[in-house]
Amino acid sequence: MANYIQIGDDPTTWWLNQPLSPDQLTGQPLALALAAPLRGTLVLSGRSASVAVFEVPDATVPGIVNPSVAAIYLPTAAGPSAQHYGYALPAGVNVAILAMEIATAMSNGTRVTIPLNGGALVLDGAMLSFVVVQPGELAPVQAPISPVHDSSPHG
Repeated sequence: MANYIQIGDDPTTWWLNQPLSPDQLTGQPLALALAAPLRGTLVLSGRSASVAVFEVPDATVPGIVNPSVAAIYLPTAAGPSAQHYGYALPAGVNVAILAMEIATAMSNGTRVTIPLNGGALVLDGAMLSFVVVQPGELAPVQAPISPVHDSSPHG
């Protein structure tokens, strides 16, 4: 059985590696391993306006856009493509840690600055519905479906 989601106004059908139940949408960010159209970790904000969850018994998962370098994809009106898979990240970036930093910014409603090749990307965690962090074609993807909880002190 295949499982996919659609997020708000984003036109993309996001195929997941593992099933997702609507009960898992608790208002906390989730890290979801993607099967297609991008390969990597979809960090889903708990503040997303809407998330549609589908189970398809005999679906064929579409092809994968797989950049050769680590990248971060933000929602666009057209969705991802081989020509637009996101912003290239510097060599050696730890995409698992980056996904956790973004999830923390989503949870706390704070900003996070991400170095890019030749620049920087500033994300407002309070405004993001989702991002996809991609490891590049040679790195394995191991991102379980899990809630991300804020463990920082509040005061």
